[in-house]
Amino acid sequence: MSNVFANGLEISGKAVDAKTIAAFPDTCFTPPENPATPPGVPVPYPSFGFASDTEDGTGTVKIGGQTINIKNKSDLTKTSGTEAGCAAKKGIITSNNTGKEYFNSWSPNVKADGEPVIRFTDLATNNHGSAANTPPWLHVCKANPGWTPTCQKLYEDYLFMYKPNKCAKGYEPHHIIDNCAFVRAGARASTKKSFKSAKKMAARVWKKLKNIFQSGSPHPGRNYNEDDAPCICLKDNMDHGEQHKVAHDVTRAEAKKANVKAKGGKWKYSQARAAGVKSVKKAANLTDAQAECIKIVLDSYYKDQMGCTDSTEVGGPETSAPTATSFATGHGGNANVSAVPS
Repeated sequence: MSNVFANGLEISGKAVDAKTIAAFPDTCFTPPENPATPPGVPVPYPSFGFASDTEDGTGTVKIGGQTINIKNKSDLTKTSGTEAGCAAKKGIITSNNTGKEYFNSWSPNVKADGEPVIRFTDLATNNHGSAANTPPWLHVCKANPGWTPTCQKLYEDYLFMYKPNKCAKGYEPHHIIDNCAFVRAGARASTKKSFKSAKKMAARVWKKLKNIFQSGSPHPGRNYNEDDAPCICLKDNMDHGEQHKVAHDVTRAEAKKANVKAKGGKWKYSQARAAGVKSVKKAANLTDAQAECIKIVLDSYYKDQMGCTDSTEVGGPETSAPTATSFATGHGGNANVSAVPS
């Protein structure tokens, strides 16, 4: 099994057909070793690493029953392509010729076992000793077919994990799917006054707000964290129709059309996602292509990391989340889990 994506990019792991292809140069000393060339001849080789050689990855979250590559923990046990560089000195920097591969970049917001995952296009260095014997090179698996250059630019320029002071002056970070979808029952109302009065969401206030959210639990979906959920910066003047207000107004209108209030304040993740995409598309004047990218980003977090399905029930805007059979969501709250479609 593979085809598991983060940010539209396939996640690397021991069961995934991922590899680092021809990292170059991996310069190693190569026989002959003689008086004219005492340490051997320095030859630049291409170096290869394969995710099937992964070690020290995730212990609980797995793909195809095997460990996943994550930041600052995983490595590939060996590299290849440089075996001929076997003079005594071997690697010109590391003195190895088939040393380990280590990862140098990772997802900014999708984690497994608490650490960011390694994806297609993240960087790796090969033939390690204490240092690397190659420059950084792309780790290759697959991109989500829907992930286009438009998506990449939108992702790099506008989308980010929630940070209270991340946006420029006059803008506010906006959760594309509101926290009320996952906040525990009663907590949303408790936070309203603080949200309105904390114009800059100072760290002191935010810490207080975070304490209102539930702690983790062993149930599926516990990985929701308001700090990690996808956000976009919107112009903020909630009293004068600026972008932030428009986004909330559109979401509420969609919830009203879906009759969320009559359904106990609940709707499905697929409905919350559609409303979130529609709201930021209108508020930020996004194109259809950009809106489709927003959908991919949301699914990368809420489906790939949280374990939501299209039928997962979550809280609607301006309501408390469901309190029936539910899963606790890390620093968020409760959301009912419907049966996974067969």
